[in-house]
Amino acid sequence: MKLLLVKVVMVAVGSVVLALGLWVAYLARTHQPDLDRVVFHDTVQAPMRVVRDDWGVPHIQAENEPDAYFALGYVMAQDRLFQMEVLRRFAQGRLAEILGPPAVPFDKIARTFQFRFQAEQSVSDPDLLPPEARRAVDAFVAGINHCMEVEPLPFEFSVLQIPVEPFTATDCLTVVGILPVTFADGLREDPVVSILKERNPELDIEALFPEYRYETPVTVMENVDEAKAYLEQQAKAAPKGTPGDASGCAVALTSFLEPLATLSRLFGPALGSNSWVLAPSRTASGKPILANDPHIAFTNPSVWYEAHVQFGDFNLYGHYLPLVPFALLGHNDHHAWGLTMFANDDVDLYVETFQPENPNKVMYKGEWVDVETRRETIRVRFGRDVTHDVRVTPHGAIITDLYRMLYEYSGPDIALWWSWQHVPYTDVQGAYRMGWARNYDEFAEAVPLFTSPGLNISYADRDGNIAWWAAGLITIRPDHVNHKSLLDGASGRDEVLGFVPFDQNPHLKNPEWGYIVSANNKSTVKPVGPVRSLQGYWQPIDRAARIEEMIETRQDWTIDALRTVQFDDHAYAAPTVVQCFLDVLRPIEGQLDPIQKEALGILAGWDYCHGLTSAGACVYGALCEAVLRNAVEDELGSQLFPIYSSLADGWNFFKHLVGDAESEFWDDVTTPSPETRTAIMAEALSQAVATLERRMGPDTGAWGWGKLHTIEFKHPFGYLPLVGRIFNVGPFPASGAEQVINNMIFFGGPEGHYSVVAGPSTRRLIDFADPEHSLSVLPTGNSGHFLSPHYDDQAELFLSGRYREPRLTDEQIDASKRHVMEFKPLE
Repeated sequence: MKLLLVKVVMVAVGSVVLALGLWVAYLARTHQPDLDRVVFHDTVQAPMRVVRDDWGVPHIQAENEPDAYFALGYVMAQDRLFQMEVLRRFAQGRLAEILGPPAVPFDKIARTFQFRFQAEQSVSDPDLLPPEARRAVDAFVAGINHCMEVEPLPFEFSVLQIPVEPFTATDCLTVVGILPVTFADGLREDPVVSILKERNPELDIEALFPEYRYETPVTVMENVDEAKAYLEQQAKAAPKGTPGDASGCAVALTSFLEPLATLSRLFGPALGSNSWVLAPSRTASGKPILANDPHIAFTNPSVWYEAHVQFGDFNLYGHYLPLVPFALLGHNDHHAWGLTMFANDDVDLYVETFQPENPNKVMYKGEWVDVETRRETIRVRFGRDVTHDVRVTPHGAIITDLYRMLYEYSGPDIALWWSWQHVPYTDVQGAYRMGWARNYDEFAEAVPLFTSPGLNISYADRDGNIAWWAAGLITIRPDHVNHKSLLDGASGRDEVLGFVPFDQNPHLKNPEWGYIVSANNKSTVKPVGPVRSLQGYWQPIDRAARIEEMIETRQDWTIDALRTVQFDDHAYAAPTVVQCFLDVLRPIEGQLDPIQKEALGILAGWDYCHGLTSAGACVYGALCEAVLRNAVEDELGSQLFPIYSSLADGWNFFKHLVGDAESEFWDDVTTPSPETRTAIMAEALSQAVATLERRMGPDTGAWGWGKLHTIEFKHPFGYLPLVGRIFNVGPFPASGAEQVINNMIFFGGPEGHYSVVAGPSTRRLIDFADPEHSLSVLPTGNSGHFLSPHYDDQAELFLSGRYREPRLTDEQIDASKRHVMEFKPLE
């Protein structure tokens, strides 16, 4: 009887899933946009056409700017409307309106960060969004809204019963606000530093967060010898710094980390990026080459939407964030630019002191001042509306009020100071003006408009120029302040003093050595204006050093040759790290079991690359993770360790640790007898091999990196049981790894799961000897409709290190056209 009941239930569930699948397929097929239609609208001033090429990229050919942006809004909505809707609701804290009570915590996070409030201030100020840019934004929004009126809405709208709501200019600027917080590493690292300082006062905390103290730095502006000399001088002169009066917080801050982890998962990790520009002296063509691959969390649809906009003498092939009308990456036949994260610290966390008898007063610079309370009402589908009060001090929003509601947090009140919320937001204007630039000088005038997050902007043009700017506001703090600790919000001693004038920001133009490499490494170790040393969360030097190492091998680079550089997966630090492993473990090889000996032999013969079939990459990855865990988890605890191991300083520390036999961190503080480096590494090898056996079996000949290291591009519906396979692209085995140029980022663990969460959001190579035949690729495709041929048509190219050619000339566009739309004024 029980067996019969199980069969009946399985048949019933299968029938429901089948019916659901058929219904979704029907909706999807009947809700496709018409890519060959004629569009009439009263704001269109002159006839124009949009040609979609063989990769689904729209080429907009208009006579004037408002018409062009109307068409851009329309076609972006055709391809990405559901993604735009989700981003809008996500940034504004309105997901609960369609998803119900489970989305309320996420809405509270977005409301606390006040994305919409900041956008409303910016969109109404003509100094922040000048009239010509505002007209373009309004035309773009009008195009989106007209598309919603005349096209079938994506099937996701029907499934979720999303009401049709016109988009606004404020919506566009609100979405832009997601970027700054995504890249704010201070939200993760500062609490960890503060907890460890208080919990372990005798521990060498500075050793765990070394930045480049243990190695010769690779900076953007100096050669190795110059950088080393400056860093040594700085280390002797710099004060140690104090965290301000923020003690007594360790227990509370531990609970503070759970919502921070949620925030990181919510916004997606954005760790790293590569960009380099080569001068004519380094290329076969005698013209500059630009290479760029920004690293962002993988999603599907892709982060970037490609579109080509032409009107008058404006001609730009751009990469756009959905719902943002101006390209953040772009090129034409004259110039190109790329981005990486500057990684400067533009976030501080202040412990606030409220007046006991009056919670509407907070101590600020030694005096009681008023606290502003902004009341937010969250509409909740299938539930009651929720009121959410955001308290705002002179430093910023009290983010711990949010955590008290969501978690068992009973710690101090902590306010988020974030430069993005304390200065006029001109970044959208900066993107608009970069697109309009006609020469180097006009482009350079747009760069200072970027405030937060900090960006490395790489530039090349057909006139032979290469350049780089550290764009964004560089914070000036008092000398005594440790920017990686919690700060005292009451006394005024720890207050931000201002920002470095932009003309003193780091910048290079046409350096004599013929290239500029930016890989989130520190820009310079020299003083910057009034700042003795740049403060930030610089990524390890590994990618930058490997790029420079490869560039130095020749003087005749082409974009074809540079394909191998962008897809390179050689681990720069591996030769040194592996040698340390071998030096320690080979003397005790007689104590190892047969499979451990095989693993050690695999490591000894490894070529330091991360191809799909590499067994050496498996041993290296599992062993590095196990050694770091065994060395420091006893000091950090199981909650802090995963966060610490994902930080740049975790890898900087590890590279030094493996070669330091006397480090105090080899001792397990939870055991009575002291441990040695040999003991910890031997135990780590045993754990690593056990993990690899469990995942791939005991036959080491069958081990391969692609079996562990996989990638799946997930649609928002792809997280649902059973239906994920319909909407997701993958999973696929993936080459690359962390800290290599082909930077495929994963959060590992003792279970041996290395699922990729972030990596190159696009790869671009542009040679100004022939900009019409540049190379580009997206991780999946340009369309957000899962039945479109352009939903996943680039995934195979992306994973194998291949590219496609963006169409730039009229001849290329006509030869590759697949769909043609016409836009006409109302008659």
